[in-house]
Amino acid sequence: MNTGKQGEKFAKEYFASLGFEIVEENYRFEGAETDLIIKSEEKKQLIFVEVKTRSNKAFGTPEEAINERKQAQMVKSAEGFMMLNPEYGDYEKRFDVAAIMIERGEMKLNHIENAF
Repeated sequence: MNTGKQGEKFAKEYFASLGFEIVEENYRFEGAETDLIIKSEEKKQLIFVEVKTRSNKAFGTPEEAINERKQAQMVKSAEGFMMLNPEYGDYEKRFDVAAIMIERGEMKLNHIENAF
């Protein structure tokens, strides 16, 4: 399993442990992608999550990889999802980042709520 897939699996388990339900994985709309779409039914929240995983900091931290272009892609895919799934119209929407570092075989997740 590659580093990115390992990170996404770890993030899914993390969000499930917090009581979130996975709505979509690797959701695509017109070329824009969001790694995870999760929801909290009790809080009526729909959360679009970008998962970034790094095994070293040669290319910077995982958080640094969420640039303006990636943010714009997430917004576009979220708008597409909302348009095609009107049942979520009354949900609060937010964008989170799950930044994962793999150090000496151990995964550490930094969950950034309302990242942008």
